[in-house]
Amino acid sequence: MPRREEVRASRPSFFRRGRVRNEQGSTLVEVVIAVAIMGSAIIALVTGTGTLFNVSAVNRQAASAGIVARDYAEALSAAVSQTSAWCATAPSGNPYSVSYTPPTGYTATAAYGACPTNNAATIQIQTVTITATAPNGMAETVKTIVRAP
Repeated sequence: MPRREEVRASRPSFFRRGRVRNEQGSTLVEVVIAVAIMGSAIIALVTGTGTLFNVSAVNRQAASAGIVARDYAEALSAAVSQTSAWCATAPSGNPYSVSYTPPTGYTATAAYGACPTNNAATIQIQTVTITATAPNGMAETVKTIVRAP
């Protein structure tokens, strides 16, 4: 029968009682510091993600306002080509009947430049500044030129 000391020596180290000399665990202070560092990193990531979503929404509305302004310019171009009211003054200040409805929350307004002198020597163009405003207040401006039909 083997001796007791030999049996003890053949057991794996995790069955031994007591600590082995170079085996050390984490202290409570080390664990608390590690949790604080990880918590700070997670808070920074969550805050950054929230900011990213907000900026993305603002940029999306600004891009949509630019699309609204260009769509209004296309509708204006179509209205000018179909009307006989070239540079006529209307009570609303809008000489052309533009049939365009912007999406919900967006507005599109046009500011018409001066009408040119109606003679053969003058180019018959008019500058129109179109401003589209998004629901968040961002505005996009497009300047376009319309020609006499």
